[in-house]
Amino acid sequence: MKVQRIYNTLTKQTEVFEPRDPGQVSIYACGLTPQAPAHLGHMRGAVLFDVIRRWFEYQGYTVHFVQNFTDIDDKIIRRSQEEGLPPSEVAKKYAEQYLDDLAALGVQPAKWVYVTENMDAIIEMIQRIIDRGHAYVVDGDVYFRVTSLPDYGKLSNRTLENMQAGARIEVDERKENPMDFALWKAAKPGEPAWESPWGPGRPGWHIECSALSLKELGPNFDIHAGGTDLIFPHHENEIAQAEAYLGEPKFARYWMHWGAVRLAGDKMSKSVGNVFAA
Repeated sequence: MKVQRIYNTLTKQTEVFEPRDPGQVSIYACGLTPQAPAHLGHMRGAVLFDVIRRWFEYQGYTVHFVQNFTDIDDKIIRRSQEEGLPPSEVAKKYAEQYLDDLAALGVQPAKWVYVTENMDAIIEMIQRIIDRGHAYVVDGDVYFRVTSLPDYGKLSNRTLENMQAGARIEVDERKENPMDFALWKAAKPGEPAWESPWGPGRPGWHIECSALSLKELGPNFDIHAGGTDLIFPHHENEIAQAEAYLGEPKFARYWMHWGAVRLAGDKMSKSVGNVFAA
């Protein structure tokens, strides 16, 4: 096999790729929140990592490629209210459309995992993080204690002081630190909820990928991928959660990110309203 070199966002260096398991590559890429038709920005990431996956396979590696569907989310709940459908039906409809789009592009199938089918793993992870002193419960919500990890911010190269200075978040007086983030959200009337040791609710966005990637690929898996817009806070928080859960820095070893599709200077996104459907 030829020597592979990867730019690692975590170390800010181009490194020789050395797989955890000889002859195998384990990859987790953040997937989709299926709440509307996919657009060209989504497809760019899918095609890029299909090429990377095929390159590894061409070199003789067996590739274990996992992606997630965040099939419960605030955006899905809002869309369900607009369409008059249960959130589960909204997520199912747009997830199936996305998979059809990928097939039309010739993108090889990944192992797709769904948040709602893995609540036990997510809840177990949160409980261990609490037990280790890295999170706390307030009124049925669970928050991650960012000050419990001295190197929080290492992926995005930020300090807590800089994060707080540039924060655009409403201050929640229940938090120990304004940058503490939700691992579990207490149930709200009319929203889907699951039972947990802290009361009914649903997981925060960041914990889902930490739990699913470790469940499917195990500690020290090779590559974690996603768009550059996910470096902070999503991927930063994923690292914090995983290291708090594991008790040591043995999460993903290489971090790879792709740039967003831009149109007239703006990132292509539904919130901006400049999307082209796939």
